Amino acid sequence: MSIPKVVGLEQEYAIKLKGEADLSPHQASCLLINAYARKIGLRRPGRAMLWDYAHETPYKDIRGPLFGKSARQEITAAEDNLLINAALPNGARLYTDHAHPEYSTPECRGAADVVACDKSGEAILLEAVEALRVVLPDGEIELFKNNTDHQGQSYGCHENYLMDVAAVAECLVKHPEKAVRTLVPFLVSRQVFAGSGKVDGGLKTPGYQVSQRAEFLESVFGLETTHHRPIINTRNEPHADPERFCPLHLILGDSNMCEFAGFLKVGSTQLVLMMLEDGFIGEDFCLQDPLAAVKAISGRFDAEVELGNGKRWTAVELQQAFLEQASAYRRSGGADHLPRVEEILTCWHYALGGLKQLKISPAFDLEDDPLEMRRRLDWVLKLWLLNRYRREKNLAWDNPVLRVLDLQYHQIDSRKGVFYHLQSQGLTERLVDDDDIARLVGEAPPDTRAYFRGRCIENFPEELCLVNWEVVGFDHGKVRRLVPLLNPLQGTREQFAEIFAQSRNSRELFKRLM
Repeated sequence: MSIPKVVGLEQEYAIKLKGEADLSPHQASCLLINAYARKIGLRRPGRAMLWDYAHETPYKDIRGPLFGKSARQEITAAEDNLLINAALPNGARLYTDHAHPEYSTPECRGAADVVACDKSGEAILLEAVEALRVVLPDGEIELFKNNTDHQGQSYGCHENYLMDVAAVAECLVKHPEKAVRTLVPFLVSRQVFAGSGKVDGGLKTPGYQVSQRAEFLESVFGLETTHHRPIINTRNEPHADPERFCPLHLILGDSNMCEFAGFLKVGSTQLVLMMLEDGFIGEDFCLQDPLAAVKAISGRFDAEVELGNGKRWTAVELQQAFLEQASAYRRSGGADHLPRVEEILTCWHYALGGLKQLKISPAFDLEDDPLEMRRRLDWVLKLWLLNRYRREKNLAWDNPVLRVLDLQYHQIDSRKGVFYHLQSQGLTERLVDDDDIARLVGEAPPDTRAYFRGRCIENFPEELCLVNWEVVGFDHGKVRRLVPLLNPLQGTREQFAEIFAQSRNSRELFKRLM
């Protein structure tokens, strides 16, 4: 039986600076991280909790040393570590990744929690921007949750799914053709509901694309994340017990503003991975050329792509086949432990029904949308918005103003962002509550190890000396004591709420853990 598909998102934010000519994006990102860390009390004297890099292995490949890269373990001085990292009481990590501020959500069991935690990340970054105004009163920082700067650069929204290590070995190492027949076609075609849209033609010609990341994909399997980007990333970085778990790292997806799109992206992927682990998908959906297909679908959502058997299917037809498999899997008793599984299937069915009836002209005019996919899918909503503006201003697709509007769609400040302006007018469908988003700014999800990590950070910040996804460490004078969190499914509120309530400090916590 498949294991629960615990999920985490890593969102890199685009950063725009005004009024601080001498400030680099890296420096601005570090200032943001520390502004928020100070705001919530993590930078008070005596608090020096470092991010522990000991378990990070970004150059190790699940396929073995032949595919990996030789690299030294990253060693970061304590001062620099604090400059670029903040582990948060909600179980998340806020840090600087090269030229971007990045927010990694806490571990979540369900797709709705992932969406809510992703939105809480936006709220945290906005609080950081406000806190930074004290330090930079003459400067202005804007943040955008998208995946391209329209100048040839791309940055990611990475997804991590908890997988059984034996299943990964079977499907990606011993018999990668199994993933080629199933997982790859699903991911390639998933963009029809998960894409966030982009002003640009698929071949650098004026027009519109479904996905922002599609044109940057260059391989089917691979270790890299900043060049030669793969459909399936093969990084071997378990952040859990390596004898049991091997999270699947996906870097091909777009950032979603629409809650429906984000929910369906994560939920459908959880279901397909469960079926893959259980060996439930018996059909062969192998694509003749996956890289050509991912770009063709991005260029035209209804483009036909060639399968290995010579048949030609659209992305919607491929997704329909996966939905039918998932529905049969559910009827057989599969996915009992997946939160809101019936809602995932319902949304999947509705999205494909709406896409079948969606009509877009060769000139990218949205001609008919009877099931209102514009309320649910980012790429359709953005296309609807752009077409309204184009007609009003009589603009061609190559007008640079459209790229500005494209970017403003992803502005996370609700006072300036186009998406949130549309949401405030009731033009998008909500799937998570604002109260849940606000709560997850300060609290971790209760049903994963994020709860234990978050409570340690909240309750004992002076005693914590290090933290990462799989361990928390306390300074007890002459010794350091570590609590391993090797199972993402353990460390929940149900298991440890009473122990935390009874522990005045980490020493007492340890006594009760023994």
